[in-house]
Amino acid sequence: MEAKRKVDHEIGFDFTKLPPSKWGDHFLTVTVTDSDIDALANEIEVLKLKVRDMLIWYSGDDGEATKRKILIIHFLVSLGLAYHFENEIEHIVKIAFEKIADLIADENDLYTISIMFRVFRTYGHNMSSVDVFKRFKEDDEKFKRYLINDFKGMLSFYEALHLGTTTDYILDEALSFTLSHLETIATGHLASPGHISRLIQKSLHIPQHMNIEALVAREYISFYEQEENHDETLLKLAKLNFKFLQLHYFQELKTITMWWRGLDHTSKLPPNFRERTVETWLAALMMYFEPQFSLGRIMSAKFYLAITFLDDACDTYASIDEVRNLVDCIERWDPDYMGELQGHMKTAFKFVMCVYKEYEDILRSQGRLFVLEEMIEEFKILVRTNLQLVKWAREDCMPSFDEYIEAGGAEIGSYATIACSIMGLGEISKKIDFEWLRSRPKVVQVLAAKTRLMDDITDYEEDIGKGYTANALNYYIKQHGVTKEEAIKVFDKMIKYINKIVNEECLKTTHISRRVLNQIINYGRSLDVLYTSDDVFNHREGMLKEYITTLLVDPIHL
Repeated sequence: MEAKRKVDHEIGFDFTKLPPSKWGDHFLTVTVTDSDIDALANEIEVLKLKVRDMLIWYSGDDGEATKRKILIIHFLVSLGLAYHFENEIEHIVKIAFEKIADLIADENDLYTISIMFRVFRTYGHNMSSVDVFKRFKEDDEKFKRYLINDFKGMLSFYEALHLGTTTDYILDEALSFTLSHLETIATGHLASPGHISRLIQKSLHIPQHMNIEALVAREYISFYEQEENHDETLLKLAKLNFKFLQLHYFQELKTITMWWRGLDHTSKLPPNFRERTVETWLAALMMYFEPQFSLGRIMSAKFYLAITFLDDACDTYASIDEVRNLVDCIERWDPDYMGELQGHMKTAFKFVMCVYKEYEDILRSQGRLFVLEEMIEEFKILVRTNLQLVKWAREDCMPSFDEYIEAGGAEIGSYATIACSIMGLGEISKKIDFEWLRSRPKVVQVLAAKTRLMDDITDYEEDIGKGYTANALNYYIKQHGVTKEEAIKVFDKMIKYINKIVNEECLKTTHISRRVLNQIINYGRSLDVLYTSDDVFNHREGMLKEYITTLLVDPIHL
């Protein structure tokens, strides 16, 4: 470790006050009744029967019928409806993959075959990228020129590329081909009709596979409605379903806001605390959007508030000794030791104990107290690494880049966040899932690294500006003697490679349920949404405002 400037016990950092949340008590005024929810639920059930029939009984030639079913599955995923038909989808995809060679033998439509690739890989079947896409190459190994006029095919191809692994070299070649042409189409508004051009623009911003499911569904409903050959039953079900989801979301936001307002410690919050009740709910939504996980979202939102509180208190207001005392109290996990804490540290500890007491009550009622033990241990790991980063930022030593990434991935809450989201699955999650997470499989290790890289790129100027040096970009620049721009290019390559590893590991991991693996995938998606444009958790304007407005404010017309 390299010697560096000593920062004394006293804190001299210049912390900028963040703007208050725009949303505040906004959703307290929204009225939702049980009769509203029941009425929508009844309409949804009627339409589900019709869609289920489409999946099971679609007639025609065997191969063509299977392709049609796979296309319907793609629509169900994109429209946010797949969770209603998981058993049927799993069965159809499994049977279809057993006949994959025959299914794709004579298929030369880029749109169709890209959709098939996406669906099979989404549901854990490792469809060969070479077998699928080499047919679209000329003898000189370049992609055929006629493809560039197939706007929907090119878009679907581009989307498929984001399910690639470290050995899908043909997908790497295809990325530059599709990207350059789609950018030309989008900027020149060449696609007709216009809704295709708008979908291309959204995909270039965040591809569907890397976007959170709720946003994908809302945006795709608008796109699908403008498709000339859309299925009216699917469209109506998608609209009703999203309105049904919104009613649940409004109830959850009201619950969280009232809970927050009712806590006795809010008057003792640090002056620069990021009060982000709606925003933490949005972060929870990124992990699961389905209505059956309402409790999971509420539990996760409270957890994010707790770690936000802790992060602000430790990084902004506390001396190293105060952080160390807080860590000691959390290691003991005993409120009786709270007397050793003062001010914001004491408030932070009380807040954590309050949230975890609620978890204990819920988990005891579910007969799943083993989950509480896992959550406590993950929180202890989080605060230990937080102390380490605070020491690096304020003392006279600098870690290596690799050492920082390992500790920083845990400190930023990656493992604890994933554990919390698995807890929120309820009885779906088993002890084996937490044991697997505790073993730190490769897929969660690389996602923790991705979190640290993306967060530190976003926060670099602010961190350095306030004298907080514990930042991956800062350490990489100093260790390798490169410019900030050069380091960012390296980080971008690392992040892209991590995305491939995540896809690869999810295909290889077969002893963990698909639902739990989806939590890992959704965590990765949350990073891309949070950091693609800006750090939306810290900034109330820009993309954060747009996301919340799209999901909760903009109406869906039936």
